[in-house]
Amino acid sequence: MYQHRLYLIENHTHMHVGSGEANFGTVDRLIQRDAVTGYPVIHSSSLKGALKEYCEHHPFSQEAPAWIRHTFGDETQAGKVRFFDAWLIAVPMRANTRPYFACTSPAALRHLLEMAELAGIELIDKEALKKAAAYSGQHIAVSEGKAVIEGYEAKAQEGIDFDALARYTGDPCALVPDSLFEELLKDLPVIARNQLDNGESKNLWYEEVLPRKSRLFTLTAFPTHINAQDEDLHKHFDRLRQALLDEHPVQIGANASVGYGLCTFREVAHA
Repeated sequence: MYQHRLYLIENHTHMHVGSGEANFGTVDRLIQRDAVTGYPVIHSSSLKGALKEYCEHHPFSQEAPAWIRHTFGDETQAGKVRFFDAWLIAVPMRANTRPYFACTSPAALRHLLEMAELAGIELIDKEALKKAAAYSGQHIAVSEGKAVIEGYEAKAQEGIDFDALARYTGDPCALVPDSLFEELLKDLPVIARNQLDNGESKNLWYEEVLPRKSRLFTLTAFPTHINAQDEDLHKHFDRLRQALLDEHPVQIGANASVGYGLCTFREVAHA
């Protein structure tokens, strides 16, 4: 048996977790994508590696040296904690009435509900999320008034609790039909990067980024069937939780030297 924890990840700077692929020469470095939805994702191996590096520099690694080995594993043993992919729940999109809306889709909400149920986690505002996940309208839905988001009309939609959505997506939020959301996510920001050698440009490349203020969700799982002699493992598992929630930014993905990938974690409260 495993006990799961559900976390929201907010990136406070642009993020590039590379897939190692190029876009037919247009974009040299693409980000990781979910194989089913095509949404941006952080694969579990990339997330685990980033968290291990973060935790290795945390004070806990000095207080309890075995913590890293038991949590993440090493060359002699596997780690005890299971790490999952981080899936997109919301991405900021530009609007005419305000700088941006935190946009999500019914499919993203359905995935959140599905993974929470699989993990045995009862989400706060679950019924409100289910109503939003069942949205089948053709326009972008917002809480009130009208707006234009990325060139598409958005208007108020009754029956959706946008305050409940904002708990997970950020505020202000908008609900985008699945097909449109998928289309919009194909055109994420692309940033030109330049390598200089003595002030001379030697290598110009273009890389795709997940913009700041995007949010993802992920799960961790640790075993509850622990032998008496291993009861200290419970302390190790709690150390991981405390390290993620101590408000220090975790750097995920490439380009740390230019401030990419600074994220904070927030545990999703259970009903």
